[in-house]
Amino acid sequence: MAQAEKNQTTLVTAVITLKKSSQHRIITNGSVNRLFQLKIIDGFIRLYCVNENENTPNESTLALIHAGQSHSFAWNNHRRLMIEALEASRVEFNPKGQLVESNQFLENWILNLYEIKQPADSLERLMKLLLLLASSNRCDQDGCSVDQTTISGLSHRRIGEIISSTRPTVSRHLGWMQRQNLIDVDVATKRMRIHIPQMRAKQNELFAQPRPHLH
Repeated sequence: MAQAEKNQTTLVTAVITLKKSSQHRIITNGSVNRLFQLKIIDGFIRLYCVNENENTPNESTLALIHAGQSHSFAWNNHRRLMIEALEASRVEFNPKGQLVESNQFLENWILNLYEIKQPADSLERLMKLLLLLASSNRCDQDGCSVDQTTISGLSHRRIGEIISSTRPTVSRHLGWMQRQNLIDVDVATKRMRIHIPQMRAKQNELFAQPRPHLH
């Protein structure tokens, strides 16, 4: 958290340049419902919060935002609001500009991440997370088609935290996915290419059976 503590100046309108793995605190006031806007010019960021009222502060991932996306959201909470650069990133931050109303992106992400954690099988949780990331980053450039998408910057440990699993389990599942041709991983850049139709088909094959308790 040392890097984050160095960057706590209040921002009115600014473009922040962040190196990979660096963090930046978004200045908030728990007694005021404030509206923020984040525009990801380049890179890939994690929006998260830290509960400073606990003896051992816990981080909670709120959203994962790719380059080219711009979102407004309201925040009225005692938890410290942070961004982390999963890749080298540039973020336009404008809490006091002429903003539209919150577009519910944060509420939707929080709900999606909550639902991802519900299945008992960690492989199903991982598949749901990767498909969520794919749906938020559909592209048709840099060799990426509508049936594929690439992500980078998420360590196996971080993925494990998001889906309530462990780093070794995530590594084992991702190795299996590579053998099943559901993903490709560039060894040099660590970029992961997700094959969306194959991933969805395998998810349905393994986990779409009717659940007896739902009938």
